[in-house]
Amino acid sequence: MVWARIGRTRIVDVSSQRFVGLDGIKGFALIAIVLYHCKQSVLPGGFYGVDVFFTVSGFLTALGLVRALNRGRGLDLARYLPRRATRIYPALLFMLPAVVTLAWLVDRDLLVGIRDQIITAALGCYNWYAIANGQSYFEQMSPQIMRHLWYVGVLMQFMLVLPLIVGVMWKIRRTRLSLLIPLGLAAASATAMWLLYTPGGDPTRVYFGTDTHACGLMLGVALAWIIAYDGEPSATDGEPSETDGEPRPGLGARIWRALAPMLAFLSLIALIALAVTGDQNEFAFRGGIIIASLLAVLLIAGTISTDSWMQDLMVFKPLAACGRYSYGIYLWHWPMWLLSLAVVPRLIPTPGPWVWAVAAILTAVAVAASWKLIEQPAGAYGAAFVLWPGKRFTNRQIARAVIVALLMAGSIAGCVQGVKDAPAKTSIEIQLEQQAAELERMRELNGTMTKTAVPQPRKPKHTMPSGGEITAIGDSVMLASSNGLNAAFPGIQVDAEVSRNMGNGLELVRERLGEGMLRQWVVLGIGTNGPADVGQLDQISAALGSDRVMVLVNAHGDRSWIPPNNQLFSDYAAAHSDSVVLVDWNAAAEGHRDDLASDGIHPGMTNDYYAQAVRQAIEQWIAAGH
Repeated sequence: MVWARIGRTRIVDVSSQRFVGLDGIKGFALIAIVLYHCKQSVLPGGFYGVDVFFTVSGFLTALGLVRALNRGRGLDLARYLPRRATRIYPALLFMLPAVVTLAWLVDRDLLVGIRDQIITAALGCYNWYAIANGQSYFEQMSPQIMRHLWYVGVLMQFMLVLPLIVGVMWKIRRTRLSLLIPLGLAAASATAMWLLYTPGGDPTRVYFGTDTHACGLMLGVALAWIIAYDGEPSATDGEPSETDGEPRPGLGARIWRALAPMLAFLSLIALIALAVTGDQNEFAFRGGIIIASLLAVLLIAGTISTDSWMQDLMVFKPLAACGRYSYGIYLWHWPMWLLSLAVVPRLIPTPGPWVWAVAAILTAVAVAASWKLIEQPAGAYGAAFVLWPGKRFTNRQIARAVIVALLMAGSIAGCVQGVKDAPAKTSIEIQLEQQAAELERMRELNGTMTKTAVPQPRKPKHTMPSGGEITAIGDSVMLASSNGLNAAFPGIQVDAEVSRNMGNGLELVRERLGEGMLRQWVVLGIGTNGPADVGQLDQISAALGSDRVMVLVNAHGDRSWIPPNNQLFSDYAAAHSDSVVLVDWNAAAEGHRDDLASDGIHPGMTNDYYAQAVRQAIEQWIAAGH
């Protein structure tokens, strides 16, 4: 056996090509990522799974290079680079045209910007393309179908620079300073994320950036060096066993073996806690991701340690299977989720887990096909074998190659057509722009924003207000509902734009007050695009004064901050019942899911459910004696 050491303590048998339990760790991380992508409200901190994946990837990739150096083969780039490319590209190039073809057949809104997405994904730089084009990982109003490939881009860039890093570590190995290189790079990356992150701003730059999100990768490299670097033999490493000549563990090794599984288990619990309670807030980018990466190191080290009972937990077959096929599942789950989300509600309008079920089935079929037809043959015999069996041909392999060729020909043809027919904007974007233009036209026609004097607030008790007594400030959900609001409240002053949040609402209220244009009833529909807090509501309430009524519209959608926002609005309305009305748009939207746009958030432009929810809430509030 070959033993890895920490200092003079041997801890891991590294002679095996596979470590028991790593597939389970990858499976755990993958489940967190998938739940975060598809049902963010269920696991709001599931994005920490990416950092576990990064740490595992850094560890395994560096491990191969250090092993090659130990065996005197050098970095062996002639073997390393083709193997890395074969692991990534066949499955990726099979998925890209297939997904574009399906989107072209099912929902062409998903093809917005698809040409550039394909090119940058294939070149391994999608993360930088997304940063440059302002795509947000945490904004899902109009999600890009290839958005999840930012991770693959970071990984590919890491794999290109890793030989240089390990090569330098090997050059200075006798100085005992080698570990400072990956640890220093991890610290530099974490510091860059900390400094570049702007609280309350879009964190996409620091999350997608290879420079700012390399902490886990580099910690994985450090762990690989600790475990795999042979160093110099030492007489104190252990005594030969009487039975098989293996080293007898010393005191340090026995202590580590006793503590390692417990450390790994506690790290797993801590990672689960982060996934359940986490959010895209300042803590995540100024400490949370660093903590998750460090916990991943402990989880890996404690699981693969000799005789660790954590291995029994991590070989649980469903979990290990998710890890074994993790790359294919990661590639396919997000496109299949978006495609299912676009189609299933139209085919099965009744509430139920139908989108989940269809997405899971489609993903499983796609992953199985990719594994059997593409990944397994490429991994065994090389990428060229996927389409040309060569001397190893059998009837079965010929049939497989023919099937792959037909599938690729069909998907490439569909991909070309999809790129050709890709719209410049989604249908929702076009409709919202039309609504915004119509609102502007009505403002100019009626002079509601600049010409008409605002009626003076009147004292309670209240009666049902006319449109001329209402100012509505909102986001794209209100913008989509502006026709309904104008029909329900003729003369209403609607000021709605995309991507607004509660912070914008406070600014707009103050602006309208300064202009003398804020009416007695102020409808606020700005809970969809980010978290709100009681301090913001207090400031808006103070600005409105005692003579105005705040009408809070809660939000509908699968975003981690929406349930807390809705609870906050409900509690605030109950605590300030004399001056705050709560509109339960979430319940109204749930009752008319068939009439929502394909994103499951925006109401249809022609219905008035949003406006009727506002009217009904005000009527009930007045009927209660306010």
